[in-house]
Amino acid sequence: MKDMIMKNKDRIMMLGGIVLAGALVATAAFNSKGLPGSVDGEAAFRSAADIQADEYHYFDSEAVALSDTSGDNAELRKDAIEAGDLINEIREENGMNSLDWDLNLEQCAEVRSQEASEVWDHRRPNGSAWNTVNSDIQGGENLAYGQDDPEQVVEDWMDSPTHRDNILYSEFETGAIAVYEDDDGTRYWSQQFGY
Repeated sequence: MKDMIMKNKDRIMMLGGIVLAGALVATAAFNSKGLPGSVDGEAAFRSAADIQADEYHYFDSEAVALSDTSGDNAELRKDAIEAGDLINEIREENGMNSLDWDLNLEQCAEVRSQEASEVWDHRRPNGSAWNTVNSDIQGGENLAYGQDDPEQVVEDWMDSPTHRDNILYSEFETGAIAVYEDDDGTRYWSQQFGY
């Protein structure tokens, strides 16, 4: 059991978690690359009120234009959609709405899965926060790498309390997943949530 927990910590990451009693709960993990899996004080969750209250709005049109990570590979996109279907089954089993697949969030997920292969963090390679791909729609993020199939990535996310919290957050209404496969065949998964 301990080996499985460490294996999962090595392969999945989510910065932050959920807002509980007004406090931001953050997770810290280290992956097998030796890089921190979280940024102090940075969370991969934003409430709808946080998004509406943002003074600044970010949209990285250049990154979106260059990021078609799974769209050009039918197998990767099929796996991403299958993972989304599995997430919806879990949400429905828990009495929640299923997430509507959002093409704009899919573009954000494509950017983030590719960026995660470069810098394993919820900070983007340019140092900005994970949600600056499109700050108007990104409410949450789960990342993972190394899983070869949708069942394994969903299982790993559900085995992690903070990833599970994002998946089972009842106010999320939209979502999307993208997969990027690097030159050595390692898959990087990004799940984006929205309101």
